[in-house]
Amino acid sequence: MKTKEKRSKNNIVFGAVVGLAGIACGLWLLIYLEKLSGTEFVGFSLGFAVIGLIIAFAAEVQEFSIAGNGVKLKELRSEAEKTIHELKQARAELFRILMQKSVEFSGGWRSDSRVDERVIPFLKLFEQIEKFDGVKELEIDIKKALNVLMVGQYNQFKFIHEIQKNVGDSFNEQDKPDILYIKLKDEMLHEIIKIRSPEPNFDDVKLDVIQGIQAYSKLYSIKVKLDKLESES
Repeated sequence: MKTKEKRSKNNIVFGAVVGLAGIACGLWLLIYLEKLSGTEFVGFSLGFAVIGLIIAFAAEVQEFSIAGNGVKLKELRSEAEKTIHELKQARAELFRILMQKSVEFSGGWRSDSRVDERVIPFLKLFEQIEKFDGVKELEIDIKKALNVLMVGQYNQFKFIHEIQKNVGDSFNEQDKPDILYIKLKDEMLHEIIKIRSPEPNFDDVKLDVIQGIQAYSKLYSIKVKLDKLESES
């Protein structure tokens, strides 16, 4: 009896998690990535909610009727599990496509900022992939995109390290963000100011460079995380 009650509670918890995860994923696609319309979001969320309810009450209900036709819950649950698996695969493929597109520029006018416009969207995307435990499955795609962005961001500081990297080049201890902070001098910033017209404020230029190094630091930390994951596998 206790085993049955425990199984029932587990089903309810798992069903609730599935339903909420689906709604959260839908909100993310709707608000942050703008990949769903309002109607698609409703359908997406309802689908997950129904699946969650089926899983939650699987222990209590073994068979029910729709328009006079009996439906065995065991078969329905099997179908639901298959659907969940397919949704996970679809989510992984969506993440894969978004990761591949994350290296593309917006197409508008590029600013003089030392922060690559692609970095922040990439960091948000990686955070979501991590949240859904998809890093291992998408490791190759993440590494490819990460290398492109690290090269782009690192080359923003050629006035500091005087090195030009190309896509595919590796990053080692000599490329750590701390080195950039140590080598950065005010004289370098003054040289940047001289070649711009009108001349920008020194503090603004310094802040932009610092923010650029911080962006590179976040990318570098992901590289370290992926290297550790690879060494453990």
